[in-house]
Amino acid sequence: MWPSQCNRGAPPHLGHGELRKQEILFARIQLELFKKLLPHQCLGSIWSKRNKPGSEHLAPTVRATVAQFNGVAKCVITTCLGNPSMTARDRAMVVEHWIKVAKACQTLRNYSSLHAILSALQSVSIHCLEKTWEKVSRKPLRMFQKLCNKDTTQGRNLLIKGNEINHQKRNKEYQVMTDIMLLQVAAENYTLEPKDPFQAWFQAMEPLSKAERFHREGKNRDPAPLLCDSAKALR
Repeated sequence: MWPSQCNRGAPPHLGHGELRKQEILFARIQLELFKKLLPHQCLGSIWSKRNKPGSEHLAPTVRATVAQFNGVAKCVITTCLGNPSMTARDRAMVVEHWIKVAKACQTLRNYSSLHAILSALQSVSIHCLEKTWEKVSRKPLRMFQKLCNKDTTQGRNLLIKGNEINHQKRNKEYQVMTDIMLLQVAAENYTLEPKDPFQAWFQAMEPLSKAERFHREGKNRDPAPLLCDSAKALR
């Protein structure tokens, strides 16, 4: 069971039932966001203007998916670092749990949540926990490395090459928009489990601030050599 009194930590052991609830929750949230996504808001000509003054209203459906991605990543980091009383073994078990959730996300083809979890586990905040990674069991560690390698390969294949001329990039954009609309039609046939207590915990969780993360990192900092070099760290 997830803690009800502290929204900044996770218990050292979570059963299969809780694991299932989390993977379904992330998939359901991502599914609902995807259904609401307006494909034209994904166009580079629109998304590239998102940080300009007065453009806060641009691409709200895309911003919602980005916010969910960041929320999942912050949840992973906070559950690993949020409770100062946790031992290295406690944190290792939480890391193992998130690796299992990431694997489940891959099985459900929830690639956004999968990448968010992997990014968090490879972030500076978690990367520096050498004692924690030393206590992660071999099987989940191997699973983690395989997930990282596959995630990196998939991400590389999705990139548009920089030397492509503009009309090729535009054609790819419109092809992606068409694919999104077709997938949205198919997504209407999916049904997932209703709300459960984990969703309330997830939504009420208070993520660590950058200052708090830096403070926690300082207590355990030491580079862990086992992480994938090719994946980007969450900053």
